[in-house]
Amino acid sequence: MEFANLEALQAFLSRWLEQHGHEVYCHVPVSSGEKVDILTQDYLIRCTHTLTEATLQESARDLQVQWGHFPDQQPIVAGLTPEQSWEAAYAVAEDLKGRGIEVWFIDQMPSFTGYYTQIAKQQMVPGEVTPTSPVPWGGCLLATGVATILGLSLWFAFTILERYQRQTVIAQDRQAWEQLHGAVEQWDVSGSQQALATLSTSGNPCVATFSNRFSEALEQRGPEGFREINPI
Repeated sequence: MEFANLEALQAFLSRWLEQHGHEVYCHVPVSSGEKVDILTQDYLIRCTHTLTEATLQESARDLQVQWGHFPDQQPIVAGLTPEQSWEAAYAVAEDLKGRGIEVWFIDQMPSFTGYYTQIAKQQMVPGEVTPTSPVPWGGCLLATGVATILGLSLWFAFTILERYQRQTVIAQDRQAWEQLHGAVEQWDVSGSQQALATLSTSGNPCVATFSNRFSEALEQRGPEGFREINPI
């Protein structure tokens, strides 16, 4: 498995995730000034071209900071197995696993190697992604700006609440979520409070609790209350 550079590896991994039903966002900025390489509803991924002992430790430190912004996502370090000292890299990976961080040696995992082979055998058209080319991001969505982060955070909140509650989100709730999403992206306190008032009466207790806490944050802090979406 070969990639011309880190960008090509990230593009490959993004495509694989999209093929497996993930909404993929790349280069997502966080308030600490860093950027998340790949973010989905399930994963917080730090990409490194070669997973040496040193790069694994460095990536883990970065992930620990980013994980504070997206605590519901599984932190992942993804990259290629080093040609030398791979035993040390595996030992670090095992240690990180005990700390809640998974390591994907993608050239050793059948799901990735099979997909790589599939792409390599395809008759590519001009402009399409190939495993070794430093190409555009394909379908990966580039998230920039604080408003986008807030909107993305709200979408993750909705996904988590919907997934872990047995009750189906009714049409009224879904409409209110959409209204809230638009208001959050505009930092519209009044519009957000209107949507939250509807959601606070939801039959889904988790949605109602989220709405009440978010509404309280906006009442107490005004527009700065939008920054409370992630911890809520």
